[in-house]
Amino acid sequence: MGSDDPFADGAGARLAKASQHVYLSAWRRFLGFLAIHEPTALEVAPIERLTIERVRPFAAHLAETNTPRSVAIQVDALYKAARVMMPERDWTWLKTVKARLYRAAPASAPTGPVVTSLQLLDLGLQLMDESKPTPGTPISKDHAARYRDGLMIALLAFIQPRRKNLAALEIGRHLVREDNRWFVIIPREETKTGTPNEYRVPELLESYLGIYLDIVRPQMLRRPACAALWLNSKGCPLAYAAIGDIISRHSMSRLGLRITPHDVRDAAATTWAIFAPDQIGVARDLLAHSDLRTTTKYYNRARGIEASRAYRQVIAGMRRKQNRRS
Repeated sequence: MGSDDPFADGAGARLAKASQHVYLSAWRRFLGFLAIHEPTALEVAPIERLTIERVRPFAAHLAETNTPRSVAIQVDALYKAARVMMPERDWTWLKTVKARLYRAAPASAPTGPVVTSLQLLDLGLQLMDESKPTPGTPISKDHAARYRDGLMIALLAFIQPRRKNLAALEIGRHLVREDNRWFVIIPREETKTGTPNEYRVPELLESYLGIYLDIVRPQMLRRPACAALWLNSKGCPLAYAAIGDIISRHSMSRLGLRITPHDVRDAAATTWAIFAPDQIGVARDLLAHSDLRTTTKYYNRARGIEASRAYRQVIAGMRRKQNRRS
């Protein structure tokens, strides 16, 4: 029973590709360990091969070159691969093992810079204000790119889609206008958790978005049929890999911090923790986390809208306090 291919016969077909890769890698690593230390185990069926007597030395083997947390992560992936491959077997014992490994692993402190969304918003507004075009006047490529970057960073201060979703935004498909308001809508088939995400573009950024759509983007565009929201200097869709460089480059030059796309998502949770700690659960919905421990379970469109609305109020209050101190 079971197969050495975790995704044979459609098993795991509904998993995200990243999850498929992680589970497959864990299973292959387990097989590699057995090939060296107990090759006869490869001759028995997978469902009989995966035992606590074999997982225990496998975890010890991993610990020779991995941190305790990494060991826990890899055994966790092995457990999830087993559930996909052999759902008829009760894997409670393996779930217990991976939970114990997680508990035994020392907590790791965040290594990235401590950034709040207000810093990102100010950076984005600064970039756009410096490059804001005059209607009817051509805009240079450098100014157009800087304005695009500013809008992207300022938007990320309010909404935090994952980088692949941010790069893939299209006008009319993801960026839509309803009742004179702009929304960013990411359908369930494009999200990591399989649930749709929707955010409302805040009033503060509506005029900036209008300038980008009406003036900046048309002057960058080379193919009229292209619907990509973010364009590169050649007028084509901006590459996924370019987003990290954009955020890091501007944050280093303006803030003296190298901020990554993941730090941008962390900034939202940090902002909640500092300014609205009693509402930290809302950050889960804003960041599209399925578990509060990562930021219960799944959330819907209405909760995403409510989270983004509450977050706008937090940032507005922060800006008012900042302006009073200036």
